[in-house]
Amino acid sequence: MTKRTARALALVLSATPLLLVGCGGGGNNNGTGGSGGGTGGAIGHDGGGGTGGASLDVGAPDTTPPAVDTASVSLDVAAPLDTTPVVDAAVPDAPIVPDAPIGLDTATIDTSGDTAELDTTAPIDTAPVVCTMTTPFTGGDVTANLTLTKACSPYTITDGISVGGNATLTIEAGATLRFDPDVGIWIGYNTAAKLVAVGTATSPITFTSSNTTPSAGDWAGIVLWSGTMGGTQIAYANLDYCGSTYSCIQGSGVKPARVTIDHVAISHVGPGYNGIDEGNTDSNFTISNCTFSNIPTTPTQQYAISVQAPSFAGIDSTNTFNGGAMIELAGGDVSVSTNWKNPGTTVAVTSALGLGGTTTPILSIAAGSVFKFASDTYMWVGYSDAGNLHVNGTLAAPVVFTSLNSSPAPGDWAGITLWGAGRATIQYANISYGGGSSAGDITVVSNTSVLDLENSTLSNSASYGISIPCGSTATLTNTGNTFTGNVSGNVGPGPDLTAVACQ
Repeated sequence: MTKRTARALALVLSATPLLLVGCGGGGNNNGTGGSGGGTGGAIGHDGGGGTGGASLDVGAPDTTPPAVDTASVSLDVAAPLDTTPVVDAAVPDAPIVPDAPIGLDTATIDTSGDTAELDTTAPIDTAPVVCTMTTPFTGGDVTANLTLTKACSPYTITDGISVGGNATLTIEAGATLRFDPDVGIWIGYNTAAKLVAVGTATSPITFTSSNTTPSAGDWAGIVLWSGTMGGTQIAYANLDYCGSTYSCIQGSGVKPARVTIDHVAISHVGPGYNGIDEGNTDSNFTISNCTFSNIPTTPTQQYAISVQAPSFAGIDSTNTFNGGAMIELAGGDVSVSTNWKNPGTTVAVTSALGLGGTTTPILSIAAGSVFKFASDTYMWVGYSDAGNLHVNGTLAAPVVFTSLNSSPAPGDWAGITLWGAGRATIQYANISYGGGSSAGDITVVSNTSVLDLENSTLSNSASYGISIPCGSTATLTNTGNTFTGNVSGNVGPGPDLTAVACQ
């Protein structure tokens, strides 16, 4: 049976209703009905009881593949891939150059800056600070070594501290001592003693008043007597409101060794006293990096530092003087060679200065130094022995010698005098308002004296700029100097330095 016949038959069967009547026994697969009632099921299904239905022969399945119309379908067969390399014979490829070998830089590597430094900083001490004094220290005699600690600070000192018997009083950094009125510290009054009061920049020692509202001169100060031993130090400390009965730091015959005063701030000094007073020619202080403030100038002139000539060299150029505070140079003689630095403030000369000795000492004065002389004072060179004065000014920083008076006038002081074998080499100096006692700004007394004066100004003398005796044979050099306002003339009594005419 063809496919067309099968489709026709399927249409007929689908249009003819099937009548399923009754139930019969189970039918056999060959379509024969089983026993029982009813017509068997059609198309070979198991029927009920009765006669089985007719058998439909559907035949074998048609497995013939459908015909393909190859006339209208073309097969696209791609050409095979041409893998032949294309070579342009006209321009051949450049030959392959191998990479240059990588060279090893054998330069020595500088590891000096990269080397880690070993941290040698001391570990922080975290142990609690405990005061071990069972009784608070309030002053009195100290004849055995004593340390005043920061842990027990502040101390209220009601009785003067007097240290003797070869004892050392040590005051720790950061400690504070508060003094009752007129109370202070005395070192080495009758026997040897030492003070070591050394603070730090971040933990200074404080010496101050115990008054709730402090004022200048509340307490006495620190007095260093003749028994003060070498090695005495006051450093990184503040001294406030001192100077009731002494200067804030007072020397009194300190002979054997230098006392070091460094990074000390002194302020609010009491009336009539000074910040530091070395006391006499025997004192020998080193004073550096100190600051002076609130130094009174009325009703009497007071000074940041008062010192005599033999100890002036101990004043460094690193100190600070606020409010116009000055240094007092209270006379004295220089008998050994020494250098005077520019202290950075005016030096008030209140008594006569001398330079001379059997070894011909040389006194050198630094550029920029300013010395103002009180009435009737003077400076002599080589009075009974030889001495050599070097004044080392510069064009930008001349050395000044002038009057201390607030309204200076000719003759306020007696000037610089060369005696005997005295010698002076003076460069870039301004010398003025001398000529007191009939002298000049510079007076040459002896025939054996030597004066080399260069690039200096001599002015406003009550006599001559340079006063020289009639017929003197002293050796004089006058180069590049200026003379102005001198009452008796520039050089006298002669008209110039080489031909002196007697009057």
